[in-house]
Amino acid sequence: MTIPPSAEPAQPEVPNVPSGTAEPLEGMSERQAALALGLGVLVQRAAEVEYILHGLYAHLGGVERPYTDKPHETVTHFITKAKTRLESVSEERVPAQARAALLHDLDLCTAGFDRRNRYIHSCWVHDDEAHGWRTVKGTKGLSHPEVGLVSSDDVWDLASEFARLGDKLVAWDAHFFGTHGVPDLGVPAASSKRL
Repeated sequence: MTIPPSAEPAQPEVPNVPSGTAEPLEGMSERQAALALGLGVLVQRAAEVEYILHGLYAHLGGVERPYTDKPHETVTHFITKAKTRLESVSEERVPAQARAALLHDLDLCTAGFDRRNRYIHSCWVHDDEAHGWRTVKGTKGLSHPEVGLVSSDDVWDLASEFARLGDKLVAWDAHFFGTHGVPDLGVPAASSKRL
């Protein structure tokens, strides 16, 4: 018996979505496209904050090159250990008032990443009656799923919060471990995170 030759599978056509727009993809409503775009922006902003947190964590430990200091660890590790390292940094290096404010920002990062994880790892279904998105996510240690009701605005708000936290963390890192910049000349403060 002769086996027929296999046909080359058709190559999928990549949608041509103009950059900077949230045009609905085939089969996606405007509401779904807004949510998908919001989740993408959220992931990008959260990744930027994670990058900055890793540098801050390393700098608090006196490590010159952050990627030699546990680059494989999770953001939770960086936040937890940054708090521990902050306790051992001298008052001259990080004064008490600044220390308290930085700890507050690290707590905001923890809360933000918890929400990010819920949003990114949830299954989303729009509920027209509730005018929002029903989310379902499995959670470690629980015998039942985590269920929530979220709006697209919540996702965009969290993305904005991550952008704000990123700016604050860069300012902390630049102030204590980087370069201060010259605002009058348009030179911003900068972190000194090196590869």
